Amino acid sequence: MHEGKNMTVHYSVHPAFKCSRKDVINALDIYCKCVDYGSLTDTNQIKDYIWNRQAHVSEERQMFFYILYDENEVIGFSEFAYLPQNSALIIDYLCTKQRNHLLFYVFYQLTIQAITEDLKRKEQFIRYILTELSLSKFDGRLSDIDSNYFRHLLTNEGFVLLRYPYYQPPLLQHDEIREFNLAIKAALSDNTANFVFDSRQYLSIIRELYYSHYYAWFSNFPSGLGIREIIKQLPQRIEEEMSDNDEYLPISLVQCRLFDEGQCPQYIPENITVARTRGKRWKTIITGIIWGLIAGISLLVWLFSSPSSFFGIISSSLSFVSGIITIISFRKEFFASK
Repeated sequence: MHEGKNMTVHYSVHPAFKCSRKDVINALDIYCKCVDYGSLTDTNQIKDYIWNRQAHVSEERQMFFYILYDENEVIGFSEFAYLPQNSALIIDYLCTKQRNHLLFYVFYQLTIQAITEDLKRKEQFIRYILTELSLSKFDGRLSDIDSNYFRHLLTNEGFVLLRYPYYQPPLLQHDEIREFNLAIKAALSDNTANFVFDSRQYLSIIRELYYSHYYAWFSNFPSGLGIREIIKQLPQRIEEEMSDNDEYLPISLVQCRLFDEGQCPQYIPENITVARTRGKRWKTIITGIIWGLIAGISLLVWLFSSPSSFFGIISSSLSFVSGIITIISFRKEFFASK
């Protein structure tokens, strides 16, 4: 048990397998009300992992389920997975009864502390902490409330967004593959300025995440057969889509009132893929060609007409305006590639 105290409340976290069935059900009720539909795992599968722990001890990755209490009241549920090959801790879910910054940070810190101590007893350590963030949009806005909430709160925990392509496998039979961000932090440091994470490390974590976590999970349930077939295809898909850019996006300085609504103009979560990189490159080339044509036509009109004539003025204006648009376009492309 791990505890946190202040003047008026007494919070504690307990491993779910040590809690009463009633408390586990209450915690899962909070989970169902908190998580966006497309990110929900079947609660029967979660209960199987909690109550039939011995059936899963042979799995390489380790699962952690915790319940948050305020005195004796259940107010939160969390699920984490530890990937030993990469020493990476995955935040699958961290849900509280109310969306409250204090509860989130208390639950996060107490759970990380409990898992860290548990792993140390097995001579294992946490190098990275990661979580998945939905990129689902509606009317041009990031629409998954839970992921937007995580984005906002993780700004204060030193997380950065990896710009590599990533897809969350379907969690229920009729779900679709959806594009996500992966947010990551180095467990031993909150300094994003010195954070280094290249494509080889990324692919290593992706393969372990898909095979040791998702594939292993769905291997326990007959309904997961189709999902397992999809999971096997995802690492190759990501490797083929990866751009040459080793980029991540610091989110530690994003403090925008529109952030929670998924429409903050400072925040561009789009992952970088080969297709998108080529698309931007062609957009830049086409813009340059159009500007060249306009400039050439303007020059011819200017040469064969009086500079003070109507056509001369129009051609000069077109050349000036197209030049400004091209400069702005190239400037955006340059800073987007930094």
